Amino acid sequence: MKNRFKHLIIFTYMSCLCLSAWAAPVANGKEISYGKWKIVYNDASKMIDYIYNGETVLAGVYAKAKNQDDYIQSTDYNNVAIKQESVSDVFGSGKKYTISYTGLEGKPDIEQVYYFYSGRDYFLTEVFLKSATAISSNYIAPIYTTTKNSFLPAEDSNRMLRVPFDNDNFVHYLSSPLTGEDISFEVTAIFNGKERKGLIVGSVEHDTWKTGVRYKGEDNKYITKLECFGGVVHELTRDISEKPDRPSKEHGSIKGKSLKSPKILFGIFSDWRKGLEEFGDANALIAAPRKWNSGTPFGWNSWAALAEKVNYEGAIDVSDFIKKELQPHSFENDNTTYIGLDSFWDNFTEEQLGLFVEHCKANGQKAGIYWCPFSDWHGNAEAEVEGTNGAYKYKDIYLYANGKPRKVESLGVDPTHPATKQRMDYYINKFKKLGYTYVKLDFINNGTLEADSFYNPDVTTGVQAYNEGMKYLSDLCGEDMFMALSIAPTFPSQYGSSKRISCDAWGAMTEGEWGTTGYMLNSLSFGWWLDRVYPFNDSDHILLYKPQEAEDYKEGANRARITSAVITGLYMLGDNFSTKGKVPSDGVARERAKSVATNADINDIARIGKSFYPIEGYMAAGAGKAETLYTLDTKEYVYIAIFNFDKTADMQRSLNLDRVNLKHNNKMKVKELWTSSPVSINNNTLQYSVPPQDVRVYRISK
Repeated sequence: MKNRFKHLIIFTYMSCLCLSAWAAPVANGKEISYGKWKIVYNDASKMIDYIYNGETVLAGVYAKAKNQDDYIQSTDYNNVAIKQESVSDVFGSGKKYTISYTGLEGKPDIEQVYYFYSGRDYFLTEVFLKSATAISSNYIAPIYTTTKNSFLPAEDSNRMLRVPFDNDNFVHYLSSPLTGEDISFEVTAIFNGKERKGLIVGSVEHDTWKTGVRYKGEDNKYITKLECFGGVVHELTRDISEKPDRPSKEHGSIKGKSLKSPKILFGIFSDWRKGLEEFGDANALIAAPRKWNSGTPFGWNSWAALAEKVNYEGAIDVSDFIKKELQPHSFENDNTTYIGLDSFWDNFTEEQLGLFVEHCKANGQKAGIYWCPFSDWHGNAEAEVEGTNGAYKYKDIYLYANGKPRKVESLGVDPTHPATKQRMDYYINKFKKLGYTYVKLDFINNGTLEADSFYNPDVTTGVQAYNEGMKYLSDLCGEDMFMALSIAPTFPSQYGSSKRISCDAWGAMTEGEWGTTGYMLNSLSFGWWLDRVYPFNDSDHILLYKPQEAEDYKEGANRARITSAVITGLYMLGDNFSTKGKVPSDGVARERAKSVATNADINDIARIGKSFYPIEGYMAAGAGKAETLYTLDTKEYVYIAIFNFDKTADMQRSLNLDRVNLKHNNKMKVKELWTSSPVSINNNTLQYSVPPQDVRVYRISK
């Protein structure tokens, strides 16, 4: 009897727990409440409102997906229930809410899951399609609304941010007024520049989907469409092209009885810049950045000046110049510089490749090399794949779209194919045996291309294929080899020690334009936060001299080039410093480097290993534009870098230190690091003057 009574008590208690798991209905629907967030389901519209701190951020939200070739959406369903449970994972402890949409005959059920965590200003959400029989989909949108929404004041500093999928073909970030429409890749920010409040929405998972965020603004105030979805293909993902030799392909489909969208972060932040940094941190929680236990690489790369003419005698002479003239004068980190051979390293004999490594070691340097793991540049389909002993030809490993080989700049090869992996074994083991500890990996965006099929039948999307290939390559390289990703997708990010933040950045500054340095700074302006998911951002190697364009390579412009590198991440020079070999230089580049690459205070910034971020972030509205003011807050100092890309006029302005969270006091010391010129701060305002095509860098002690 006692046992029966005990069981009855337990049954009653468990029943109460089950009942408490269902969110209590509100007057006109169902409500989820956690911290500052409320998610309200409206019975009449069958849509959801996202409310933060009592303010509606987005109304009229629903989930949308493709079921085979048909579109379905959560508003189609009449049976809606909400379940609550506790959650504890890498994000912390909190609550998980599942909204189930069921009862639509012949259609899969939809489950939308929301995750809330203590201390987080964002929630995560994902959608499942569930069916008793196998289904397929290449599009799932956890967030979709065409309701007219507004959470920002009507103000001319409101912006929408387009983040590119990769850094190929001189693509740029675009910060636009809230008046047009566009699509961003993996993440966007919608923010007010003056007050800095902003919405961050984007994917924190990159194992299956390419994620798009499509948005539309109106009257510099309203969001009239916001669609965050897995399954984007586009000209900028390199899957869509009008060129006849570059066949297009839709996003691959996933199949099964339970299909999951990417997990999406949705957050409101008082400072959109910190919001993007938190987005980066969230991605790093799910896929930890590649380990790198040493400091920021300083060094040289052969491509910009020597390119296809790189040669053994010249490269040895460059190594000796850097050892003698630059390394003793602060151009080094951890007593090391990296001397990198780019494409056309096969101009060297096998013996010369080994001797080059040994020469670099003797000079306190590490040797770098270059490779394209997912590319065939020669286009000979009948050629044997290296490392396969003739078992495979290149036509066997090409990616195909509608039966035609896939191509971006080079032909793409299947990252899941055993011959592709044997080719990796062949080259990486060769590099390691010779002693190379730094490899620049280029055009690896080929590995994300969608295809008719992949060798691994379990792989059905380009991102799945890329993950398989890059994991194999990363494991093969090991933790001691620096993997510098050049032309590459931004995500997945866990395979690179660094990633180029823009495309090539060693060109001139042209009149009326921002030039390649300004172009690179466009990427820093809106992509600085990527140093949360990569150990380092990479500004590309920089040139200090071109005889045919001497006017664009004066000392001030070179100071700007050097500064753009050290405030971004990797610090690589690219001039022809050789006076020997097949293409000796006239020595001018050497003098330029000795003048601007040996400033100890500036070089100390590169050793910090963190990217500067924009002070304002809304001044660069328009295609390819960059901010001019950047900052970094460290334990000891606040750094401020100010660029002037005008070719004729001085930039004479002032900066209120409130914008960098500083209050001036008598103990505060300020030094301009390029000129050591006097610095004036009055009424908590920094007065500055930057000559044409030049830069000033202020270091303010706390």
